[in-house]
Amino acid sequence: MLEDIGNIKKEILDYLDVKLDLIRLHTAENLSRLLSNASTIAIIGYLLFLILFFLSFAAGYFIASRLHSNELGFLCVAGFYFLVLVIFLFLRKQIVERPIIQTIVKLLFPKFSDNEKK
Repeated sequence: MLEDIGNIKKEILDYLDVKLDLIRLHTAENLSRLLSNASTIAIIGYLLFLILFFLSFAAGYFIASRLHSNELGFLCVAGFYFLVLVIFLFLRKQIVERPIIQTIVKLLFPKFSDNEKK
């Protein structure tokens, strides 16, 4: 009887060790997936920023050549970006917050997001 209790205790401890290892593995997988996606988004964002930066200069000089005024050309580009900012502020929940929350939930809880689709 005491030997059986000792065996059961050993089996429970072994089970808990395996379960803890499984939790660590899932945590490491989810964290690495999250960091990988964040790194990819940061690199793409940086490159898009550079592209937009140089396209803005090109647009500013193009409009300036048509209006014969550098100030007005770059003011038009700045006005366009101000308009984009105002639109973004009104739509930020739909454009940014919800997709980011959904992506993080899908990354951290893939089992739950798969069950929702079925």
